[in-house]
Amino acid sequence: MNFPRDLIKGNIIPGERLGPHTSLRIGGPAAIWAEPRDMRDLKKIVVFAGENRIPMFVIGGGTNVLARDKGFKGIVIHLGSSAFKNIRIAGTTVRVGAGYSVPALVRLCCGEGLSGIESLIGIPGTVGGAICMNAGGSSSPLYKNIGDYVSSLKVMDNKGNVKTLNRKALSFGYRSSNLSEYIIIESDLELGKEEKSALKSRCSKFLRLKKDKQVLDGLSAGCVFKNPKNSQFTTGQMIEMLGLKGHIIGGAQVSRKHANFIINRGRASCEDVLKLVNMISKKVMDNYNISLELEIKII
Repeated sequence: MNFPRDLIKGNIIPGERLGPHTSLRIGGPAAIWAEPRDMRDLKKIVVFAGENRIPMFVIGGGTNVLARDKGFKGIVIHLGSSAFKNIRIAGTTVRVGAGYSVPALVRLCCGEGLSGIESLIGIPGTVGGAICMNAGGSSSPLYKNIGDYVSSLKVMDNKGNVKTLNRKALSFGYRSSNLSEYIIIESDLELGKEEKSALKSRCSKFLRLKKDKQVLDGLSAGCVFKNPKNSQFTTGQMIEMLGLKGHIIGGAQVSRKHANFIINRGRASCEDVLKLVNMISKKVMDNYNISLELEIKII
C-alpha cells in the first residue's frame, strides 16, 4: 500500500504484526499500523483512507479481537497517544478519552466517590471499544453496561467530520450500539455519588467474583459468543453441558474454567480458534437449535 509516511506526525508502521497488539496474541500483519498523535492526524488518516477506498479498523486494547493469520489489508488505527487519553471530572460528569483504560477509569471513579461503573472493574481494554460494544457484566441486575452512563459522545465519521452525539442519538443494546460507522473520540459519563469506601469494597467484590469464574490471567479475548435471547441457559452453560470444556484444536482450547472463553495455549493460530468456534456453533445448533452470535470482532 502506497501510504505517505509524512502524512501524519505520529507513527506509521507498514506490515506491523497484529498478534502482539491483541490479548489473544494471534494475527498476521496489517498493511499499515497508524498511531495518530492528535485529532488532526486522525482526520488525515480517515480522509486518506476514504479517498483511496482503503478499509480501516480501530483497535484499542485488542481485548475482544481475533486477527486473521493473513493479517488485515488496510489501515489499523491505534488511539494510544495522550491526546486520546484525557480525563476530566466536573461534579458527577466524567469526560474521558477513547484511549483511556477501562480498569483505570473504574478505579479513578471509585476513588472520587463516583458510582455506577464499578462492576466493569474486571473488563480490560479501552473506553472507546467498551462503549462501541456496550461492555458490561452478566445479566444480573448487579452488573451494569457502560452505555447506561453515556450522556454524550464526540465522534469522527468516515469523512473526517467531528460531531457530538447526544443521548437521544445513541442506541445501546446487548453488546451492541449504533456506533459502528464512527470512531469514538471522547465520552461524557454521568455517574452517581457514593461513599468511597463502599465503592472500593464493591470493586473488590466484583473483581473476586470475576477471578473465580472468568479467565483473567490467560491469553483470551473474553467471551467468544453472546448469550442467546430467550434461552434458559447461557452460552457457557450450553458449551459445558455438551462436554466441550477443555476441547483442543491445534493451539486453541475451550477454557476449563469458563466454557465461553477460548484460550491460546501458546502457539494458536486464528484458524485454530475459528475451527473451535465453528465446531461449538454447530454442536449448539444441532443440540439446542440456537444460532450463536459472536461477541469478539474478527479482523
